[in-house]
Amino acid sequence: MKLSNSDLNFVLSRCPRDIIKLLRDNAGTLFIAGGFIRATIAGEKVSDVDLFGVSKDDLLRIAKDLTLERKGRFFSTDNAITVLSPPRFPVQFITRWLFSKAAQLVASFDFTVCQAVIWAEQLDGDPVTGKKRYRFHSLISDAFYPDLAARRLVYTYPLRDEDVGGSLLRVIKFVKKGYNVQAPTLAGVIARVMNKIDFNKADSERQRAMVVTGLLREVDPLTVIDGVDFVDEHEVLNEEVAA
Repeated sequence: MKLSNSDLNFVLSRCPRDIIKLLRDNAGTLFIAGGFIRATIAGEKVSDVDLFGVSKDDLLRIAKDLTLERKGRFFSTDNAITVLSPPRFPVQFITRWLFSKAAQLVASFDFTVCQAVIWAEQLDGDPVTGKKRYRFHSLISDAFYPDLAARRLVYTYPLRDEDVGGSLLRVIKFVKKGYNVQAPTLAGVIARVMNKIDFNKADSERQRAMVVTGLLREVDPLTVIDGVDFVDEHEVLNEEVAA
């Protein structure tokens, strides 16, 4: 499935202009996905922009270029390269998971309301002016729209290398945003955490609680800058989108 044309245009119109340029300049190999798309469509406050790519080297190169353009700074973790230039939106280049296909990226998200991806395609140049032309495409899961409309958090059991406690912490964030979490999703997230517990070594409830505490590690590096207010840098763009 795809985003509706109106939603695709709306997300692009709310995306920072320099990020649109990055998507064009890296057409087919750079993707914007997840929280920015969900939050924009749902009318939630956007906290950052997540970009995905095919290689760590490419993402590092693009992150450095953006850092110079924004006159900001960047830092790296095991999960991402984050470009900071307050009061603008932080931009995270996710390096822990690499993707060459949009479908792989959609399938990697832990909740259906995050399963949305946008990328650019370079078209033939204008026959008169020779100017480069681009078309934007999108891909979403079948459950993206109905679950977003119901503000319902549904776990996808993603097959990926991950900090297993990350999804459980994200449940808390979504609940604070007003999403409802039904028993099957909560059970699925808890089961993923329980799979990492060695019950032979942690044979008491207190010991198991200590193990779980160690697993509840925050994946999102932006916690180090909580409290910073980011300006609304919405830009209205006229972009060609895929029908």
